[in-house]
Amino acid sequence: MFGKGKKFLASVLTLTMLSLSTVALTVSAHSSSKTDKIPQLKGSITSNVWIQTISDLDGTGLFQVSAEYKSSSYPKPKWIKTAWDFNPIGIGVSVSYSRVSASASGSGYTKTSSGYWINSNGANTAWYRGRVGATGLCFYVGCENTASGFAAGVPFSTTAKV
Repeated sequence: MFGKGKKFLASVLTLTMLSLSTVALTVSAHSSSKTDKIPQLKGSITSNVWIQTISDLDGTGLFQVSAEYKSSSYPKPKWIKTAWDFNPIGIGVSVSYSRVSASASGSGYTKTSSGYWINSNGANTAWYRGRVGATGLCFYVGCENTASGFAAGVPFSTTAKV
């Protein structure tokens, strides 16, 4: 009987762990995308923002921002940039974040609640992925991303928010 009890307990624990891991894999997130046309360049600029809405056990969540440029006339911009700003909602809230990865050959600058990543190598995208956390009594961390660029003497930009 003692051996069967251990097997039963092991089965229950295994099922519990599988259930918890399934919940952890189901990430709740908000996302937004905005595209504006650039008639002078026969193209468009798109801003994308994605942020995890329920934090992980460490109190942080993933976010990703990107800028995408498309043009049939001028396919390679002089530069393309994604610039984000976090908007925490709560009492006594401050935000901090760290980089997980970013588009190759780019560079950027980050502050406490904002930053940017820019590619000046002819790429038509710039993206940045990181982890964000908030202190204080925080109910929600929103994010605003502005995608901008410059090609053939024409500046362009658009903003998406969550």
